[in-house]
Amino acid sequence: MGFEPPILSYDDVREHAEEFLAEYHSEESVPTPIEEIAEFDFGMDIIPIPGLKAEVGVDAFLASDLATISVDEDAMMHSKVRFRFSLAHELGHHWIHDDLYQSVNIRTVPDWKAVQEKIGDRYFFFEYQANSFAGLILVPPAALKARFTRRVGEAKAKGLKPANLLRHPLRQRLVEGLAGEFEVSDQTMTIRLEKDGLLPPLSRD
Repeated sequence: MGFEPPILSYDDVREHAEEFLAEYHSEESVPTPIEEIAEFDFGMDIIPIPGLKAEVGVDAFLASDLATISVDEDAMMHSKVRFRFSLAHELGHHWIHDDLYQSVNIRTVPDWKAVQEKIGDRYFFFEYQANSFAGLILVPPAALKARFTRRVGEAKAKGLKPANLLRHPLRQRLVEGLAGEFEVSDQTMTIRLEKDGLLPPLSRD
C-alpha cells in the first residue's frame, strides 16, 4: 500500500516545525493559535466523533483529502490541552506525511482502523514524528527559552537558587506554570524543556 513513513530524527522534525512556524506563526505568540491555523490557514473541517478514542485508540485522525480532521468528541468538548495537541499532531501528519495519506483512502473510522493494522512496526515512527512536530509548534523554541529565562529570573529575584528549580517540587511547579502558559500538558512541556536542554532529564531509575 506504500504507507512507509520516512526515518526522521528529532532535529529533522525540528526543521519541519521551524518551516511551519515561519509560514503560519512567525510571531510565535503564546499560546499558539492552533485551531485558527487549522481552520483558517489550512481550511480544514474539524469533526467531533463520539467514542473515537475508545474505538481506535487515538484522539484524532486526518482524512486522505487532507481537508478533514476527525477528533474525539469528549476531548474536543472537555479537554482543551488534548484537543489542541490533537490538532497540532494531525497538522504534523499533514505537513510531513501528506504523500502517505494521499496514497491510501482514509475517510471513516473503519478506514483508519484498516490503515493502523497495515502500518505495523512503522506506526511508532509515524506517530513519533507527529508528536514531536506537535510539541515543537505548540511550544516554539524561542518562545520557550524566553519564558523559561523569565521564570528563572523571577525565582532568583525571590532569593531562590536556580539549581533548586531543577529539584522536585519546584521543578514540577516550573513545568506546570509553563505548561499553563503554552496550553499544553505537563508531559509535553517536560519533553520540550528536556529536548531544548533547559532542564536535564530526570533519572528514570
